[in-house]
Amino acid sequence: IYNMDESGVRIGCPIGEIIVVPTEVKELYTAGPENRKSLMIIEAICADGTPSPPPIIICPEEKIIESWIHENLTGAELDHFIKYIEAGPDKYWHMLHVDGHITHHQDDFIIKCHENHIVPFEFPSHLTHV
Repeated sequence: IYNMDESGVRIGCPIGEIIVVPTEVKELYTAGPENRKSLMIIEAICADGTPSPPPIIICPEEKIIESWIHENLTGAELDHFIKYIEAGPDKYWHMLHVDGHITHHQDDFIIKCHENHIVPFEFPSHLTHV
């Protein structure tokens, strides 16, 4: 049984930072959503503790939230997973927990899973967070 999910990470935007500046400083600029870099990490964990596939790290040019997951990325994510767990039509069956994203309902994703002896099992959103 595997659990796979993606997570966005903002670079250079720490949470709850405290800034101390001299009183003569009248303006201060910090990184905001418009001027920050983001990346996405896709990783899987296995219920029995066996080593998981290495995470995929994707560095889009900008606006990761708007292009979160699309068909091509989901296919690459699944190919990566199949390769590293050594899944295939003549291998043992695996269960893969995924979130309810629309790409996990597409025929190509489901067919590729079944061809490689992977049963996709949908969890409600946010329950697959690694």
